[in-house]
Amino acid sequence: MLVAVPCSDDDCVLLLDAADGTERGRVAVGDHPVHLAVVDSRVFVATMGDRAVSVVADGAVRRVETGVLGPSHFATTDAGDVLVPCTGGDALAVVDAERLTLRARVGVGAEPHDVAVRDGLAYVGSRADGVVTVVDPTTGTVEATHDLGSDARIQGVEATDEGVYAVDQRNARLFRVTAGSVEGSVPVGANPYDAVVADARVLVAGRGDATVTAVSRRRAVGAVGDGDPRVYDVGGRPSGVVVANGDAWVLDRERSHVAPLADPPATDGRAGAGASPTRRRVELPHPTFAAETAPDDAVVYVSHYDDAAVSAVDLEAGRVVWTAETPAHPFEPAVV
Repeated sequence: MLVAVPCSDDDCVLLLDAADGTERGRVAVGDHPVHLAVVDSRVFVATMGDRAVSVVADGAVRRVETGVLGPSHFATTDAGDVLVPCTGGDALAVVDAERLTLRARVGVGAEPHDVAVRDGLAYVGSRADGVVTVVDPTTGTVEATHDLGSDARIQGVEATDEGVYAVDQRNARLFRVTAGSVEGSVPVGANPYDAVVADARVLVAGRGDATVTAVSRRRAVGAVGDGDPRVYDVGGRPSGVVVANGDAWVLDRERSHVAPLADPPATDGRAGAGASPTRRRVELPHPTFAAETAPDDAVVYVSHYDDAAVSAVDLEAGRVVWTAETPAHPFEPAVV
């Protein structure tokens, strides 16, 4: 098993042995690689400085032209398509994952950044227009456009059974939408980026005010009360949340540790309800930027963006397994 790491300032994907962090190769992939998707052992690479997506397969690199600039995130469909928002072209590219060809390019809201798939439809968030565009990737048609506010900046989207959660970074709100409607929104911490699904909750890190907001998936969004949403004051500069073995852990951009998301101890001394009582903070060699969980949830691979390194962390044992140096500015790892 390998850990693939897009290194944005060195225009390559670094391959590390998942067991010990030994370097297994560097693959030149194009301008400013930031995110990866692994589909049938092929590694799709979003190169934001190009008008194309790179695909690493069997030791070779193929390019799929998008025709517009700025591929950013990925999502996949059951039909075998890879979906890529292109921020510079205001479009969603639909790539045939088997043939490695561009099947369609669909116009969406300006500066699309993230995409999620629910019930066969793609939900694309716009950073400039404040809309979520609902696209049928099979037909290449727009099914709906949901306006979340002219000044909204939709940064992250995440699909669940009950709906799609969209993060408004500028106004610090979390929306839930379906194909037919905007169901509502709740406030979250300042400068949010991503929504992370953890069993019965959706978690949003407030990068600007050192909080993590937990929103119940069971409650209609906008129906605030009874301790929902719950705000955790986590300190530092939370860059995101990663879920492993059912527990949520907070990544920190300025402090060198990963910590469980937990309520304060009860007055009778019992552990809080937010994490298992055996979970403890794990010290790291550097602050963390992004993370990916191993398939068996035993290890989390974290990138140290500002320190050009990646670490494998055993959260159960509370220790760092290995740390490997990388080229400049490693983004979110992926397991191959």
